[in-house]
Amino acid sequence: MNNIYTAYYDLVGIASLLNIKENKKFSAVPVYPLFRDLCLMIYQINKEIFDDTVELDPAIKKIRHRVKLYQKKDNFKVYNRIVDLHTYQFGNDVDNLGFYLENGKVVGSTIYTTYVFQDTHFFSTNPNETKKVAFRFAEMVGETLALFSEKLREKSGYTLAPIEIPTFEYKDSKAYKTKDILNSNFYGDNQNQNVALTRLVISLQEASTCIWLYNGIYINSDNDLQIENYIVLRLLTIKFDEVMDNLKNMRKFLSDTFTLIDKQCEYDLSKIIHDFDNEVEEECRRLRNMIHYNEGSENFLDYIDQQLKIDKNYIHGISSKIINSFMIPLNDVISDYLKIDSIESMNTFSKVNRRISSLIKRKDFRSSNDY
Repeated sequence: MNNIYTAYYDLVGIASLLNIKENKKFSAVPVYPLFRDLCLMIYQINKEIFDDTVELDPAIKKIRHRVKLYQKKDNFKVYNRIVDLHTYQFGNDVDNLGFYLENGKVVGSTIYTTYVFQDTHFFSTNPNETKKVAFRFAEMVGETLALFSEKLREKSGYTLAPIEIPTFEYKDSKAYKTKDILNSNFYGDNQNQNVALTRLVISLQEASTCIWLYNGIYINSDNDLQIENYIVLRLLTIKFDEVMDNLKNMRKFLSDTFTLIDKQCEYDLSKIIHDFDNEVEEECRRLRNMIHYNEGSENFLDYIDQQLKIDKNYIHGISSKIINSFMIPLNDVISDYLKIDSIESMNTFSKVNRRISSLIKRKDFRSSNDY
């Protein structure tokens, strides 16, 4: 029964986050990692509690598996796919990679959105359709979430009381600064380096979403377990483990490239990995592995409840440790390495001029083939 209660709290918590309205930061960066997290939860609940009896939209499974921030042997394929899609959307003659910045630091990119939604019917190659497609996706997962919440209550024998979805208010609604650059000014000829850059950007957006959650949703309180703190810790432990797994995988399988990047970062990446291994890995891995909803064994909700009985500061202690000792430093290290703010964007004249030149070349090419 504890697995049902955990699943229900997970869905209520993330539904509350997705219910945030009129927040320009949320809709630009955090919403996409949260969509991915919801797909992960829906997939696991269907598999482990409903025995795969609910027919899910195929996009949910695809997006669920992108909880891994790397794709093993497909890393080069993923990188090429991301660049190809951006080029197809915007062309290769004008700025075609989008980044979001706050106080000069990168917090997200269209690279992440493409990584998550590529190869699903919720990805549009028409940039003007992006918001509409995202809305359709939100409708689909929202309907699935509502269905699963009711089925969980039914499966509990209605011992689960219906919880009204709380409305989280996020006070900082100021939009991120946006910056577009040409992919050739970001990526180069070294394919290993390009794959590493892509993976760093994806990890950075996960880290910045963790910071966003902690700064605006988490409540520093010694009171009983609250839905805000519960869902923040739940998501932090999922994201933190995957970010660190990604860094370790890069160090192992892109060792030469990782070493060069790490050296330019004054070995801060290695320090973060070392501190993770020695300070929090065991506990964070335990929490991350509780993404599974196992009947008859300890689940996330009951584990957190037991820890709070031992130490009322448990949630605050581990959440603040993840953010202040790891996510903020990692976000800063990657952002400083990428130096996006120093890469020049095209002005309007340059964009128009380059696009006209491209159109003329295409016209000349077609004309030459008429003979």
